[in-house]
Amino acid sequence: MKRQPTSATARIDLEITPETRARFNAIHKNLGFKTKPETFEALVFSITTKDILRPDVVARIERKIDEAIKILDTVL
Repeated sequence: MKRQPTSATARIDLEITPETRARFNAIHKNLGFKTKPETFEALVFSITTKDILRPDVVARIERKIDEAIKILDTVL
């Protein structure tokens, strides 16, 4: 039975080699993220911020993350 995604998620199917899957699993283990989607998101974010995003965009993203963390701190 296939896993049904929750309303806040979307499924992405990728065709990768066994070697690529092994590398991803190793990265996931080494980075210590809780889930593989978190690891995938971190990799995509890291790649896109290297040379593509302007510094002001990165700064805005960082501010939003900081704001979200502050809100979570007050809730938790």
